[in-house]
Amino acid sequence: MWRPLVLAAALLCPLAASAETLVTALSSERVAITSNFTGSAVTIFGTVERDVHTVARASPYEIVVTLTGPLRTVVARRKEQVAGVWINRSSDTLERVPSFLAIATTAPMESVAGKPVRARQGLGFDMLPTSGVPDALPPIRNDFDAAFFRIMQKKKLFSLTEGSVDFLSPQLFRTSIDLPANVPVGWYNATVYLFSGGVLLAKTSESFAISKSGFEQYVTLLAHRSPLAYGLLAVLVAVATDWLASVVFRKD
Repeated sequence: MWRPLVLAAALLCPLAASAETLVTALSSERVAITSNFTGSAVTIFGTVERDVHTVARASPYEIVVTLTGPLRTVVARRKEQVAGVWINRSSDTLERVPSFLAIATTAPMESVAGKPVRARQGLGFDMLPTSGVPDALPPIRNDFDAAFFRIMQKKKLFSLTEGSVDFLSPQLFRTSIDLPANVPVGWYNATVYLFSGGVLLAKTSESFAISKSGFEQYVTLLAHRSPLAYGLLAVLVAVATDWLASVVFRKD
């Protein structure tokens, strides 16, 4: 009874052992936002591990790196002019979309993999789901989706840089992704995809944190943990600032 199962497992093991694997690392495990923070960058580097059983690929390796910020739900609204006044009319809810998304590739996204493969991974702006989870079919876009992507790119929170992943050797690669000054805080995932001939061979993910540091972090913690104390402190600071300004600019 067990012999067919053992035989099947023995046949499948060499196939699993012959697949490529990815080994990746990040240049930093934490990015601190201070009062003089004007932006930063994170470097992702890695290598394609092969063993003696790995078959030769007819097509070269292609790498796609995504840096994804905390997920959130966004309500997109359309303003319309009514009686000379612009007001919010229709709206749409975008479920669990990234607050930050940077994509870096070795080649144009369309040449790395086809739409069905990228749709299953939610890979690329055109395949990123704005409602639900990735599907085998490309998501259907509407005007609210287009406006969301346009605004996020204008704020430099969404970016696509094709050809920015460099192979330093046949297996070693690296890329650097810029973090703008308005980057949201939270946990980020750097996911690396390995393709060849349009087929996904391997995928790995690393995480790191972007957090406030120093006085900014103290104020944030105070506002969340003790709202009353934060409010009183804000009032005292405003009164002190007003008094100091009256003293400095007082007319004799």
